[in-house]
Amino acid sequence: MATESRIALMKERFYSTLASLRTLTNAKNTAYIEDERYKELIEEVSTAKITARKTSRDYWLLRRYDVLTIDQKSKLIFPVKDIISTIIYYACDSELFDILHEAHIQIGHGGRDRMMKVVGSHYKNITRKDIETYLELCEPCQQKQKNIKKGIVVKPIISSECNSRCQVDLIDFQSQPDGDNKFIMVYQDHLTKFVVLKPLSTLYWTYLLYLVLLQYFSLITAENFPTELLRI
Repeated sequence: MATESRIALMKERFYSTLASLRTLTNAKNTAYIEDERYKELIEEVSTAKITARKTSRDYWLLRRYDVLTIDQKSKLIFPVKDIISTIIYYACDSELFDILHEAHIQIGHGGRDRMMKVVGSHYKNITRKDIETYLELCEPCQQKQKNIKKGIVVKPIISSECNSRCQVDLIDFQSQPDGDNKFIMVYQDHLTKFVVLKPLSTLYWTYLLYLVLLQYFSLITAENFPTELLRI
């Protein structure tokens, strides 16, 4: 019962929103067909088909519409050009929500483009705006959109001066050592991308810190290098 109530409320909101949109556009020659107009068109097309002396209005109707009767129920369709053509119907207002709802459930709450493809292959006068209006009222779809996480944007590190930032990496070649050297320290200045390679025999952190600071100060000027670091 809860699901039926939710669908009924959604249907009411759909037609209310649709009516407001149509009032705002104030268009006379739109795709939608009100129920009363739908019945009138069926009668006019049926009459035009059997009229011997057809008017320009009759020819206009027959180019756009045809009538298909199934189980004594008449449906307005787009004229079929050959036997293998797919029958494409015209939907009246009272059918619009049910058609959209059924198609939406059929494709597993698919998006606008998938609905356009499914609905468009069976109905002539259901517009993109009709589908968008329906999707905006579908609670599961709206909830799914809210739960989509935004991608994490990593801010780039910007350096304005040489040697203000650096990147230090280590290359391990313990399996093929060069004498006592088993590692290579790669020092790269962030701004200039200038690279210095230093062979290492150990990975003690104090020794690595010493080498990084040594590289930093020696690149600036040898005079500014603190001699206290030599005792590390």
